[in-house]
Amino acid sequence: MKLIQNIQDKFQGIIQASKRYPLTVVFLLALAGLNAYLIQQETDTYTKYVYSFLVGIFLSAVAQQIYERFFEKRSQRILLMFGAVILTIAYYFTIGSAADYDLEMTIKTGIIFFILTIAFIWVPTIKNKITFNESYLSAFKAFFTTLLFTLVLYAGIGFIILAIDQLLFSVNYKVNLHAFNLVLSLFAPIFFLSYTPLYLSEKEESSLTPEERAAKLIVIKNDVSVPKMLELLISYIIIPLTTIFTVILLVYLLQNITGDFWTNNLLEPMLVSYSITVIVVYILASNIETKSAILFRKIFPKVLIPIVLFQTIASVLRIQETGLTYGRYYVILFGIFATIAGVLFSILPIRKNGWVAVVLMVLSLISIVPPIDAFTVSRVSQTNLLERTLEQNQMLEGNSIIPNADIPKEDKIKISQTVYYLTSMDYNEDIEWLVPYNQLLSYQFEEVFGFQPIYDENGFLNEQPLQDSYYATLDLGDSPVISIEEYDKMVVFSYYDSSPQPRIEFEVDDEGYTVYTEETDGKENLILMDESDEAIMSIDLQETMEKVASTTETENMLTIDEATVTTENEQAEMNLVFTSINIYDNQYDAEFYLFIDIK
Repeated sequence: MKLIQNIQDKFQGIIQASKRYPLTVVFLLALAGLNAYLIQQETDTYTKYVYSFLVGIFLSAVAQQIYERFFEKRSQRILLMFGAVILTIAYYFTIGSAADYDLEMTIKTGIIFFILTIAFIWVPTIKNKITFNESYLSAFKAFFTTLLFTLVLYAGIGFIILAIDQLLFSVNYKVNLHAFNLVLSLFAPIFFLSYTPLYLSEKEESSLTPEERAAKLIVIKNDVSVPKMLELLISYIIIPLTTIFTVILLVYLLQNITGDFWTNNLLEPMLVSYSITVIVVYILASNIETKSAILFRKIFPKVLIPIVLFQTIASVLRIQETGLTYGRYYVILFGIFATIAGVLFSILPIRKNGWVAVVLMVLSLISIVPPIDAFTVSRVSQTNLLERTLEQNQMLEGNSIIPNADIPKEDKIKISQTVYYLTSMDYNEDIEWLVPYNQLLSYQFEEVFGFQPIYDENGFLNEQPLQDSYYATLDLGDSPVISIEEYDKMVVFSYYDSSPQPRIEFEVDDEGYTVYTEETDGKENLILMDESDEAIMSIDLQETMEKVASTTETENMLTIDEATVTTENEQAEMNLVFTSINIYDNQYDAEFYLFIDIK
């Protein structure tokens, strides 16, 4: 009976959460509906709408938290909901095209989610007896409880679908996707919200009798209390492990403070992860009064400060050599935050930890607001570094780049790294003197600059050898029409550099012809031969593919004109229309239509 009662209570909690966050549920339904449509259509061109609905979900949840903490009238609640909708619409019209994956838009949107998540936790604690530590703990418990229930529910549904498919009748694979969509888009968020305590509002603090207020605080305190298992986990496992790692880290820093510490890039992600761990454990330990937790709170903020301070200084010094990327911008920004957090943890009582959340939200907001956001600052930094390096080596005249192989190796590395960054972020399209080179920057680097790209002293990037690569397919979106009336034959041809190609024979006017590929003097040629075994025409396939790769205006997509290469002589004409080109590590693969006209 108790189990049934618990299940009924939880379903009742889900219903109450839906009533408590109505606009959030509307956005969740819209997201689930959009996902269902995308599953049926098998397309992913609605990124803009997905992101917008997600922003609306977070904004509406924060708006409800603000209403519950500071307001009481229904009109005020409606006004806050309206504000959330307006901000969601503003986001929709701000983020640009939805057709392409945009790394910058994705990261900025992720930062917005992060800011709103922190705000969701922090807002109820403003001028409240409930501290940020307790609200954070409540969200922490709700997240992992939701994760567990979500996994169990989806696994159960998956087994049911599998049983039906194996024992009764065939089930379309999309049923699994729809089930996952409903669980993740509807059940999980609402289930999480059902665990959000209904904190005291400002009106309740002043209108409730002391007895009523005390009774409600008891209920809230129960919601934000530390489970015994979590207390044991933090006190006797996580804190000791963090302590051991800290000792190892400090020993390394002391041994290498004048050497590798300032140049070892691998330390950056490690120290960022360490700092995040210390801050999260500190906030969780602020709800625990065991000896290890108290000792952790006293010592670790003071240990954190010098570690992140040194790392931040090291990251800033590297900017002189490599310029500023958005990744290093966030490393430095996090270092600043962690240093401030360490200071605040050291001088403020634990009930004031909410100030750390404020600092985090402000710095996160700074990182996405132009002109001081991570992407604008990194673009300017990388552009200036590239321009300065080219000018120092007399490689830039007006808007023209002058190839020069006789420059110092460190300058080659700078040029290679900055060009790689600018092209990977598509910033080269906004730099006047780089626009004319377009695809040449990433594919025919040596022709532009006079040397092969070098990304570190060993010629490696991310511990992998650098490879020239290019991939593009024919854009079939506009249903291109190809005229074939002037040609005698059409051949669908697949060329793979790593495997032999079959010879294709055909007849025109009762005369036999053969088309095949053959390697001659290190070049792979497409050869048209007559029945007397004489070559009528030969086309260098690799050179032709490189020509297409260097002249395309849009990355990874070929127009019909860009994909077409025509070669002719007095005996024949061959027209190649590439449907795909893949070049990687000096290996050339392609698929194309070959139109042949015998004169």
